[in-house]
Amino acid sequence: MHLTCSILFAGVALAARPTCAFSSVKTLTLIRGARTIDTSVYSALKGNEGCAAKPYEKKKIAVFGAGGYLGATVFGFLQRAASIYGTGISGGSSPRAIGATRTTSEALNKVLTPCFKLAYAGEDLVRLVDSTNKDYIKERLKSFDAAILGTVYQLEQRSVTGNTYEKTPNDKTFEFYLDERYGARGGGVPRDCSDYHISMFESAIQACKESGSIKHVVVLETPRTPRPRDFISILEREGISYTYIRANSLKKDLTYSFEKGVKEKLTVALLSEVSRIPPHTDEPNNGEKAVFREDIAALIVQCLMSLNWEESRIIEVSATSETISSNSLTEKKSKQRFDKEWCPNSNVYAEMLVNLK
Repeated sequence: MHLTCSILFAGVALAARPTCAFSSVKTLTLIRGARTIDTSVYSALKGNEGCAAKPYEKKKIAVFGAGGYLGATVFGFLQRAASIYGTGISGGSSPRAIGATRTTSEALNKVLTPCFKLAYAGEDLVRLVDSTNKDYIKERLKSFDAAILGTVYQLEQRSVTGNTYEKTPNDKTFEFYLDERYGARGGGVPRDCSDYHISMFESAIQACKESGSIKHVVVLETPRTPRPRDFISILEREGISYTYIRANSLKKDLTYSFEKGVKEKLTVALLSEVSRIPPHTDEPNNGEKAVFREDIAALIVQCLMSLNWEESRIIEVSATSETISSNSLTEKKSKQRFDKEWCPNSNVYAEMLVNLK
């Protein structure tokens, strides 16, 4: 099978930023020109070091905050990847959505149905947790191999779902969304700068480590994160291997469907020093373009497939000044079959990550 896509890679360059504390930054810019690529080339790509390197060892993945739009999009891509051999992603009881109340299931399926062609997550794929209790969380992570988390989630006060972890019938908790849910009520929740988010993240990371099965976590620094270094410090202190992804500003495609696949060109920098990571801003800086949430979701899943789970890294992602024509991404050839690829043009990100070493 052939896929219409366009790829032209700029070289990987080491550069020092005099105004930044990152002493060395490895940068890979992705630009695409018209060319037809045989996808079999990428299925045999030897550079993969993630779960795709041993596709017969199916890995179970948990997604924290899966009721949020970005979390649900990641979940949808994982469901698709699980149905295709060569990804190393397990199906069956995986992926698993981790949330605080039954709202997780409702919000997740509201994204899956339109964006992933009537995809659905049943109750068997959702686990509700007390997000501040690491012992409760870790029991829901046993037998899982990796987890995807956010730093500062969007919170919404909700009643604790019956027969879960409530102590009284009127108990309240905070549902958490990666990274936002349209229409969520914002009243009565901790501020983004509150230490509540730090404590919640620490509980989740400790639960991952103590589960006895989680080998790697992918953490997305959300636009709500004012103190990113606090979260990286927790990852380093707990000693769990991680991939930490930064993207200063995010945007959403309101008409997204998975057939659109990868939408925009990206620049990816591998950061080697973290002592002075700047605060996150939700607004683009100095003409910087926002990155599509759907592209970040695809990149997160591809990181699991392509990058070594035993290593830790911080990746900074930004959109380039050039965009890809939507027609070139959504053009359907007569023989194109979406049941053979978890995300159209994801091979672009696969090769990009292989070169980011």
